[in-house]
Amino acid sequence: MRIELTSASKKFGRQIIFKDLNYQINSGESYAVLGGNGSGKSTLLSILYGSHSLSTGDISHHSFQNSKLSPLEAAQKASFSGPYFELIEELKAVEFLEFYQKFKSFKSGESPKSILERAYLLDSKNKAIKHYSSGMKQRLRLVLALSSNTEIIYLDEPCSNLDQEGVAWYQQLVEDLIKNRTLVIGSNYSQDEMGFCENLIELSAFK
Repeated sequence: MRIELTSASKKFGRQIIFKDLNYQINSGESYAVLGGNGSGKSTLLSILYGSHSLSTGDISHHSFQNSKLSPLEAAQKASFSGPYFELIEELKAVEFLEFYQKFKSFKSGESPKSILERAYLLDSKNKAIKHYSSGMKQRLRLVLALSSNTEIIYLDEPCSNLDQEGVAWYQQLVEDLIKNRTLVIGSNYSQDEMGFCENLIELSAFK
């Protein structure tokens, strides 16, 4: 899937988040959206994913055959992880994954069990997510996004709530699961999060 932003702008009230952004995200490449707190990187990732809209300009998603995709078709080809991505915390982890699977399939060979194993949560599969620590929730979000059968993965501040051991785990997780897919990371200039990205989008250039 290829994404094209044309004269894209976003503002809240009189506050300009970014403006006149012309950019193309190509299939199979990795991108880092860079900015400090409040810079708008989370907003841009949400727009790319389809959960927010532009104020002006255009965003279009294209298939490998270059046909234009509808917003629903594009959303089915993408997965997302961010600190504000809501898990259904009243459910047990295994119940949540089984529910999620009804709406978006997992990669071949992946299952609720394998996802919990990757996240080191198998022993806590029958615990309600609301009783998980912030680090456990973050591991679940990340593995879920990367294990989904999607062409493009958005990770917003992926090292949030991870200790140093967790950061190393995240980097290995990306290496294991990202092959031949597109990756877009929102980062507060953290090399741990985005040091392997081929392309950088500095939001301060579009103010």
